[in-house]
Amino acid sequence: MTKLFNLHTHHPLPPDEETIRTCGIHPWRVTPNWQRKFNLCFGPLNFPFSSAPQLLHAIGECGLDSLCDVPMELQEAAFRAQVGESELRCIPMIIHCVKQTQQLLDIHRTATQTWVWHGFRGKPQQMQQLLQHGFYISFGMHYNSDSLAACPHDRLFLETDDIQTSIRPLYEQVAQLRSTTLEVLSQQVWDNAKRLFFK
Repeated sequence: MTKLFNLHTHHPLPPDEETIRTCGIHPWRVTPNWQRKFNLCFGPLNFPFSSAPQLLHAIGECGLDSLCDVPMELQEAAFRAQVGESELRCIPMIIHCVKQTQQLLDIHRTATQTWVWHGFRGKPQQMQQLLQHGFYISFGMHYNSDSLAACPHDRLFLETDDIQTSIRPLYEQVAQLRSTTLEVLSQQVWDNAKRLFFK
């Protein structure tokens, strides 16, 4: 049975799936004392992977969200700190962004590490803009079919996020949408994961 890569999930995985280890402060969870959370997550004494930092595959999910109640200046401060951690550790970022694309891209210009836009639901025009900036695109259970069909196979990820389900039905849907097989799609996604997270 083909083992499937799930970029981002909040739930235990079935035996035929694999994901990555990440750590980050979601914009919804940013508080005035976010530096304490940051130190708990990334500090040299308390960071859970500090004895083997290579086991952390990415920073995130983190980003900017106009629809949550957290003041944008706090969100941006926490996000920029995590961008710095990504640069320091030379690992990618898993991005959460709602109605803050331009601000996010402005910050992205300072970064050298790869960013993955998770849970993408936007139109192909927005996706093309992100691709031009070097982003990878991850699609969840809800997606724009035109965007998913048009996403280059070498920039594509799939995820279940906070939905407690196997990712296999999503792979089957996407394989059909992209006129390929589950096996080919799985290999394409695994190639991307190996290139980005398992160097």
